[in-house]
Parts: sequence; C-alpha cells; structure tokens
Amino acid sequence: MKYIELPFSQITASQGKKAAMRIHSHFQPIVSLTHRRVVGYEALLRAVSADQQPCSPLEAFNHALLNNRVQQFDRECIASHLLNFGRMQTEDQWLFLNLRSETINPTNQRADLLEKFLRRRGLGTERMVLEILEDAVSDPLQLQDFVSHYKEAGFLIAIDDFGTGQSNFDRIWQLEPHIVKLDRSMLVNARNNPRRQRWLARCVALLRETGALVLLEGVETEADALLALDSEADLAQGFYFARPTSDGQYDEQQLSRSIQSLHQHTLKEQLSRQHSQSRKKIHLQQLLDQTVKSLEQNIDFNQATLPLQQHEAIDRIYLLDAAGVQIVENLSTRPENTTATYAPLNRGVGALWARRGYFRSALEHPGQMQISAPYLGLPDATLDVTLSVALRSGDPSRLVVLCADLPASWMEN
Repeated sequence: MKYIELPFSQITASQGKKAAMRIHSHFQPIVSLTHRRVVGYEALLRAVSADQQPCSPLEAFNHALLNNRVQQFDRECIASHLLNFGRMQTEDQWLFLNLRSETINPTNQRADLLEKFLRRRGLGTERMVLEILEDAVSDPLQLQDFVSHYKEAGFLIAIDDFGTGQSNFDRIWQLEPHIVKLDRSMLVNARNNPRRQRWLARCVALLRETGALVLLEGVETEADALLALDSEADLAQGFYFARPTSDGQYDEQQLSRSIQSLHQHTLKEQLSRQHSQSRKKIHLQQLLDQTVKSLEQNIDFNQATLPLQQHEAIDRIYLLDAAGVQIVENLSTRPENTTATYAPLNRGVGALWARRGYFRSALEHPGQMQISAPYLGLPDATLDVTLSVALRSGDPSRLVVLCADLPASWMEN
C-alpha cells in the first residue's frame, strides 16, 4: 500500500528561490487498557528537507513560520494525515490530530469544510480527535469558542500535555474535553515514588469526574505500563505498546499478550497486597480489642493503650468524645519524630474532628474497627490512615472514640 507524500514549496528568505520540503505521516497506535486493543492512532508529522535530510516537526513549522504560512502548512499536514489514514485498514478507530496554537482563532472555525473533506474520504467527524493545548491561546474565551464550534460539529476534543506549564483543572471544567492526555513527565515522576503514584491515580480520578477519558502518554517500559494500569487510566500510548509507523501497523498478537500479562501481573500484586493487609488488619483489630477492654474497665489511658504503643507503625493515639472533640492529648509513640516545624499544631486537646469520616463511621458502628482512607494527617502533615473504634468508657450511656494514626505507606504495602 502506497502512502502519500505531499510537497511543500516555500520561498527561502536568504536565496529567494523555491525549496521543496516533502511531508508524510506516521501513525502511533493508542490502546484501551480495559478493552485490550487499539482504539485509535495519533498522526505524527514526518518531513524531509530539500536536501533530503530528515526534518523534525519543530524545524518544519519553523520553516513555515519564517514564510508566514503556518496555518497553510498546518492544513497541508492535516490533509496528508487524513489521506493516509483513509488508506489504512481501520474500522472504528479514532484519529488524533494535533492542532497548532496559531490555528486556534476565530478565522479558523471552519468545521464544515473539514467535514466535507472527511466525507469525501468516507470518514466521519466522530472519528476525529482534535488535540489542543489547554493554554494554546491567551484568551480563554477564544479557546472555549473554538472548542465549542468543533464539538458542535461532532469532532472530539482532547487536551494535550496536561500536567505541564499552566495546567489547571478549572480550564478542564470549562472546556469539557472528551479526552485528557497526561504529559509523560507525570509518569516519569511517579516512577519509584509511591506518593507521586498516589497523586497520579488521584489526578486520573479527578479528570474522569469531569467526564473525560484519560490517556497516559510516554509508556516506554513494562513498569510504566503497570503504573498506567494501576492509575486506572483509560488509554495509553507509547513505545511499549507500539512505535509510530507509516501505515500504523503493529503486532496484534504481541500487543494482546502484553496487555494480558499486565493485567495478570497487577491482579497478582493486588491479591498479594490484600493478603498482607488482611493479616495486618487482624493483628490491629486484636490490639484495639485489648485496649477497648482496658478502657471500658476505667484503666488509665496510658496503661490501657500499651498494646497499641508497642506496635511498630502506630505514631499517635488519642480519644474523642461523642461530639468529635479531642479529650486526651496525643499520645505520641515516637516522640523523636516530632519536629518544631508543625509546633503550632502539636496540641490536640480541644480539636474538633467531627468532620472526619473515621469518627462518623465509628459512631455508626460501635465496637467495630474502622480504617480511614489515606489523608494528610495532623499535626505533622504526613500521609496517614486512622484506626478508630467507638466504645463506652466511664459513663455507660456515653460513647467515646479511640483513634490511632499510622503511615498510609505501612498499611498499603
């Protein structure tokens, strides 16, 4: 199958004569990790200069910029991508097209022309994903008008490189894109960093709440692919799955095996973690039960909580009344970890924790151990989980809530 190369003629500023640059397309598969198959392709520009030297996309557009024809060159690139994509053996996959920021302006809201071009080649707008940078233009209203225009015409919109520069969730809520592509730097930063891995997963979850699918770029290794899967990203793209080629071809069986292996590896890891966590929870439950019995017998708080104090991971222990007010000062099991940085927050007596989920859950289920989701704990601003249990101490008609904080990392591993 022959793929089209389009000539790009331009006048060089220095020589005043024509120099022909040839442009053609490469396509990189985009996979759905859940469906375990290719669901789209990103069109990538490949260019060759007049002296037959490879020319990067940046260099090619710089040539166009020097000759004041960026928008025209961008249209030529898109035409090349569409012509070559139309010759591929695709079914219902998307085509991702990068738009230059210079093309995002009121004069370029011509979805009808692009739609006619697509129709002549048997392609529908619902298969076209227009990739734009969220800060592509300085005027947010102009960007929103541009996005709305093409969305109304049936095109899909993807925000590219989210997580770099001036990225913010506010613009995502305003633009309501169909897809958000996370910049590769977010994946790189998450490697071997559990806290950043948790942030990556939370970022994916927040973006999905806006109604967008999330695509993770730059997946180069199996470890990257496992991070993408653990983050629950919907889509992934990178050399680990397939490299860009002129015809978008890839080894379908190898790709399917790779994704299946990722799922099996993740499932095995999850089962192993669940087994470890179950053993930890059983032991913690036993320690809490011992402490509760002692407190219900009105034994001194310090003496009653000895089983918890001796645990390897528990950092602090405290007691709340039925209104969520802390009635016992934090019993720190590791005073050496206390620093002056958060000294204004060290005193816990009188603090009101009624909004905390671990407090409300304990009151709803007296006698049952509750374990919170990870959160930023005070006073030292570490990522913690809290064990809590409601019991009757002193006055049988009055509930109090025993709490113990420990690092989320210990509980999760």
